[in-house]
Amino acid sequence: MRNGILLLLISCGLSAAPRDEFRKDFARTVALPAGRSLRIEHQFGRVRVRTHAGNEVEVRATIRCSAPTAEEARRHADDVQIVVEEGASGVYVRTRYPTNWTRNVSYNADYEIVMPESAGLDVRNRFGETDVAGLHAAATINSANGNVTLIGARGRQRIENSFGTTEVRNIDGDAVLQNGNGRVIVAEVTGTVDIGNRFEMTRVTNVGRGVTVHSNNGAVEVENAGGPVVVRDSFGRVVVTESKGDVRVQNQNGDVTATGVGGLADLHTSFGAITFTRVAKGVTAIAQNAHIRGDTVGESAVVETSFGSVNLRGVKGGARVTTGNSPVNLAGIGGDVYVRGSFAPVTVTDVAGPVTVEQQNGTVQVEPRAGACKPVSLRTTFGLLRVTLPRGVGYNLAARTTFGRIHSEGASVSVTGDITPDSLTGKIGAGGCDLRLNGQNGNIDIVSR
Repeated sequence: MRNGILLLLISCGLSAAPRDEFRKDFARTVALPAGRSLRIEHQFGRVRVRTHAGNEVEVRATIRCSAPTAEEARRHADDVQIVVEEGASGVYVRTRYPTNWTRNVSYNADYEIVMPESAGLDVRNRFGETDVAGLHAAATINSANGNVTLIGARGRQRIENSFGTTEVRNIDGDAVLQNGNGRVIVAEVTGTVDIGNRFEMTRVTNVGRGVTVHSNNGAVEVENAGGPVVVRDSFGRVVVTESKGDVRVQNQNGDVTATGVGGLADLHTSFGAITFTRVAKGVTAIAQNAHIRGDTVGESAVVETSFGSVNLRGVKGGARVTTGNSPVNLAGIGGDVYVRGSFAPVTVTDVAGPVTVEQQNGTVQVEPRAGACKPVSLRTTFGLLRVTLPRGVGYNLAARTTFGRIHSEGASVSVTGDITPDSLTGKIGAGGCDLRLNGQNGNIDIVSR
């Protein structure tokens, strides 16, 4: 629709030679008592609103009309009316264009309005920019086919826009925005922010409380939120940085990055990587056909993916990893570890808690952290099992493999039962925690160092 209108205006301009323009100015000042609001209804032109400490509304408008002749331009400009009405609810300003629109004639009107700073504002504009600043009350702005800017306001602000950029800054209160086919930029809001957007990027910075974003086909960036962050998106990357609350992201076909999370991180995506770092509490990261990388987690981590690697480091709690066709690398895990995977290697090092790995068609290498023993249970098919134990720590050993051999290096094993190349039961040192190693079609290496 917008492209068709633009093409019509351009074609009219090209077909008219020569053309004349007529300009007409309008000015009126009316009282706006306390407790009442200003309503503006306009199209085809800019609306610019500023405020003052008085109780009057100053309306200034510039009407322009272009036509094949000067007389036509003047006559059609006179047909454009600026209507200012006073009522019980406040002041109503609207633009009245003629209904008998003549071919090859175009016109627009630009508003410059000054209003009381404490009065409420309701603006409806089409095919023109809307610019509001210095308002100390709630505002509702409904726009289409034009940029919207709201700066320096107090109270709850609501904006609906399409086919234009929406920018909101320095708001002492909450902000609710619905946008389509245009960028959304929000900064310096003391309250909460709730945004819906599609087909363009959304960027939010420095919000005192929570942030909620629902987006389609556009990137989302949230930085420095004082409360929880909730993002739902598709076909765009999501980046959340320095949130003091929980972070929950549901994405599709786009990367997810969370850095500096003060609470929990619950991150989901498909066909895009998940990256997280410095999460104060626990992490849940679930992806499909994507890599997952994370470090510095204050509690436990739950990770699921397929056809992408997992690299997890510096977790104070435990780690539970479920993968398919994905290599796994875990290091510096303070609690228990559980890994289930297939068709890729698993490497687990510097683990303080029990370790369980259930693997198919992949190598498994595990190295527990030095200290008191913790149970270790490793299983794989078509791959090497290798466990490196801290010297001087005892285990109760049960190892078995098929089509492979068992090899011990540096570990003192007291064997109970029969000794065979593919089966070994006994104690390492004085015994202690269970060490269960079950392999198929691969060797088992037991190393102590």
